[in-house]
Amino acid sequence: MNFIAQHHLHLCMLCMFCLWIQCYSNDGNTGDFVGSISIEIPAGTPGSPYYKIVSPSLKGQPVFRGLVDSVVDNNISFSRVPDLLDPTTLSNPFKPGMLACKQARANSNLDSDGNLTVASLTITYAGLDYQVTPEVVIDLPTEGNQTEINYDIAQVEAKLDGSGQISSFDVLNGGRGYSFPPKVTIEGGPHYLRVADLDSNHTGKFFRIISNSDANVIVDNNLSESIGSIFTPNSPVEIFKAWTLGSLFGYDSTSFSEGNDSVADYVYILKSSGQDGTPNDFVPYFHDGTAWRAVSDIDNDYGDVVIPPDEAMIVARRLNLPLDLTLSGTVRTQGTFIELPEVNQRALINNPFGLDIMLSDLIPPSSLTKSYANLSGWLANESQELADNVLILNNGVWETFWHDGTNMGITEKAYATARAGSGIGGSLAQQDISMASGNISHMTNPSLDDNITVTSVGHGLRNGFVVKIEGATGYKTDNNKLQVDEDGNNVLSGEGLLIESAANGSFLVTNCTSNTFELDGKSGNCDFYDDGNAFWSTGSSGAGYSSDTMVSFVGGGGSGGKGIAKVDSGTVTSILITDPGAGYVEAPNLLIHSGGWNRMGAGRSPSNDFTVPAGSGILLLRNHTSGIAARVSIRNPLE
Repeated sequence: MNFIAQHHLHLCMLCMFCLWIQCYSNDGNTGDFVGSISIEIPAGTPGSPYYKIVSPSLKGQPVFRGLVDSVVDNNISFSRVPDLLDPTTLSNPFKPGMLACKQARANSNLDSDGNLTVASLTITYAGLDYQVTPEVVIDLPTEGNQTEINYDIAQVEAKLDGSGQISSFDVLNGGRGYSFPPKVTIEGGPHYLRVADLDSNHTGKFFRIISNSDANVIVDNNLSESIGSIFTPNSPVEIFKAWTLGSLFGYDSTSFSEGNDSVADYVYILKSSGQDGTPNDFVPYFHDGTAWRAVSDIDNDYGDVVIPPDEAMIVARRLNLPLDLTLSGTVRTQGTFIELPEVNQRALINNPFGLDIMLSDLIPPSSLTKSYANLSGWLANESQELADNVLILNNGVWETFWHDGTNMGITEKAYATARAGSGIGGSLAQQDISMASGNISHMTNPSLDDNITVTSVGHGLRNGFVVKIEGATGYKTDNNKLQVDEDGNNVLSGEGLLIESAANGSFLVTNCTSNTFELDGKSGNCDFYDDGNAFWSTGSSGAGYSSDTMVSFVGGGGSGGKGIAKVDSGTVTSILITDPGAGYVEAPNLLIHSGGWNRMGAGRSPSNDFTVPAGSGILLLRNHTSGIAARVSIRNPLE
């Protein structure tokens, strides 16, 4: 059933999402934030399912961060790193084949005599293409773990056969304190290599690892890109686990309606070019209670089907009960890339961030073109039939969007700052927006527990704004606020060591007067030196704008706030609030979108844009007659 070609479906309302972030690392080393996202899918029936675009909006677990040593073709090599057990010893960073094999799975069995120990493991999937023995991790006991006296973690060792599969397990230590069989995690599985260099134009670009040795990885370069220019020597990279149907939704059981293909929920995934058949087809999968099956092949386990980091899925809810689908992973804090399809093909891409964003953020102006000679650009045109199209599910209907070329020439993105709403019920007022800047003529140098006072005549700021301070320098002082030289010796005023001021950065503004303001919680480290280069700002007017565009307000506890960014001579000159929203008890993020998107049947507006909810995605239809598959950079709008 190729239902995607239909423009009208019985689909659920896009529901409220919840992004939960906790400040701890996944593995103790990566320092990433762990998050989960809840996606509500209303009830359906086998005859009349509810369809919804779903994406994790979160990436898989990072397993390695390091620096590139060298690159040859699609082969990236890494230097040895300190051993985890003995930091004085250098070891190669990887186990051969572990980043590209199929991950084995097993269940644990407790001792039948009630000793609360792990007696054995049962293989549920033996894995594939293991070159060396994988590590087996047994979870902590579910009970009895209050002290070191009454619990002990089980230790298990895997054994491989000659075909790269696990044949058996040896229980080295059954542990203590297990009231229920603990979860078993076996090393391995598909992984991606990602550019982590913040100064690179390729930041966030990712490639699937197809093989690896102990010191190098080989990546799938399906677009024939120059890997050597993307991964340069000494550039930082990250390796993270790929999502699969099983790792995202569950292998042995799921929260979906399970059973045979007549009643179970479906998960549709767009077929990749490497699969048999037409790449444009959506393949339906379902869970039968024990494993993932394809509707066209119910005999094999499809739990290892990889979901690329830029792709979304379509869930068909076929049970007459709503489903609250919760997905967990690592929060993306930086930009990423999506892959555009070639001519006459389509791609279902995700919203890669854990927040509602605008359509113009998913396909930024830098990726747009009006020229058919630009083979890799997303084609903009005043005509919907000629332009590349975007389909979005809205209130149960596929709505078609296209870009008319408005503001596609943006060379510098404008930004502005908002503070908590000062209106009734936390609504936003014009005085709650600023995109001003000014010179700094003086700064105080207070001790701890006192705020730096900044002098800027007629600054116009109000309490609650966040300002960015740049270019401030001064003469270094000691704890007694006496100037010192580079050796720490006291010197006469004006002869101290010139250093960057601690005031450089972004700070909350408080205690505003007509000519001064304080930087909340920031003490001084130097006597201010006025060289004319110190200034503050709450925004920038940008460059390359051709038309007014849309503004939205995200976070701060509120919702509904909207505005228009007024443009003159290529720059944003002011922001006019069109909907004050409500509930902005804290400062929201003010986002200026490029606009230029038009919706079929709704007329044309240069400021038109559309919200793509967290945990959702969009369907790309390529009309560009010479369009090729290409990568497009997406910047996190909150960066």
